[in-house]
Amino acid sequence: MGASTSKKENLPQSSSPTKRNVDLSRFAARVDNVNVSGLGRTHDDYVNRAVRNLFKAKTFNEVVLEVKTSIKQLEELGIYKSLRASIDISRGENATENGYEVSFDGVELSRLTGKIGTEIGQNEGAVTVEVASPNLFGRGERLTVHGSYSNHKTTDINIKLTKPYYHTILGDFKPETSIILSKYTAEFPWSKYRTDNLGLILDAAFWLPAQVHHNVQLETSIREIGLTARQVPLVLRKNCGPRLATILRHTCTIDERDSTIYPSRGIFLRSTQEIAGFAGGNVGYTSTNTHAELNVPLFAGISAQFCGRIGLLRPAKMSPPVPISSLFTLGGPQSLRGYVMAGAGEHVDGIAVGAHSYMAAGAHLWAPLPFFSRQGFANLFRLHFFLNCGKTDSFVLDATNLASSMGVGMALRMGERARIEFNYCEPLTSKNSHFFKKGFQFGIGYDFI
Repeated sequence: MGASTSKKENLPQSSSPTKRNVDLSRFAARVDNVNVSGLGRTHDDYVNRAVRNLFKAKTFNEVVLEVKTSIKQLEELGIYKSLRASIDISRGENATENGYEVSFDGVELSRLTGKIGTEIGQNEGAVTVEVASPNLFGRGERLTVHGSYSNHKTTDINIKLTKPYYHTILGDFKPETSIILSKYTAEFPWSKYRTDNLGLILDAAFWLPAQVHHNVQLETSIREIGLTARQVPLVLRKNCGPRLATILRHTCTIDERDSTIYPSRGIFLRSTQEIAGFAGGNVGYTSTNTHAELNVPLFAGISAQFCGRIGLLRPAKMSPPVPISSLFTLGGPQSLRGYVMAGAGEHVDGIAVGAHSYMAAGAHLWAPLPFFSRQGFANLFRLHFFLNCGKTDSFVLDATNLASSMGVGMALRMGERARIEFNYCEPLTSKNSHFFKKGFQFGIGYDFI
């Protein structure tokens, strides 16, 4: 029997529940028919691929497992507000022996949705407003208008149109393409400048086997740098003014951790490569930035974490100097704890001027709170012991110009999106001792070394 989709609202309920001690894999079963209801503006072909494996089930246990998988895939389509499934005995003249009928009953998302909330960035918080039109043309397309304003005077406004291709022959790779019009403004007080970016981005995202996520972007933007102070060194004034940048960017990510905030096992690898100036403009360079992380469980809920990050930027030949906004900085509660933001790199007259390369590493021990259960509210906290080190504009492994620190503290998890760290930091070696703040340091973010 083939799959069918319908738009009826009333569906039969599930058959009587099976006792847990019954081995469902002993019972032969097959799916005769699949009904997907509650679809108003969604095209039938957009949901067919999500339920196709139901017809491969040969036992009742496989039917149940495939129903769970199909629910997950249907929810990933971005068309449902709510969704439920039921399994019933197949009836009618075309019913087969051991045949079943699976029905999915869902409620589509409204044509217009909106939300107001907060977001956690790297040591900053932002108020966000978002208005979206999901499932715009009936195959998962989504138009989103997003705006945010942070306590660091960072504003970000973008209009994004996303088109998924889950229903095509490439659906197993979960491909999506997007076009983004973005206006971004940010201040960098440690370097006494602000940047205003207006750009258009073409984005393609997809998964490859071994759970490797790829993201390819083509960006064309106008980037303008302005000063936030009157007295700044000449090296910074040379960066002022607008520039046209054309950038090809590729990000590859492997994430096998059991948690994004408090991982106890697994690896994480993210590498980003950029080529700027390949299609014109007056910003030219090639760069790579790679982060690696290994998490190892120890005992009594204690885990060890080892992470490292390395970046390298090479200016293009016959191109103007790379603007400071594209250079690397090092230091702060997310990278080298104990240092002020960008405090571990080169400075001119007390202003961070960025670097063309850097390396940083960290070793951590994470432990649950003693004398408390690992469930409930206490599970949000972790004790933290760390050792950080790094340097800029040199990959030579010696103590020259090496910045390092160690310390102990406590972290608070905020869902699976960010964490707050409150650490006591002690310097070990320091090139810029006046940029190291011995004592307690507060940090909030989602991307740490």
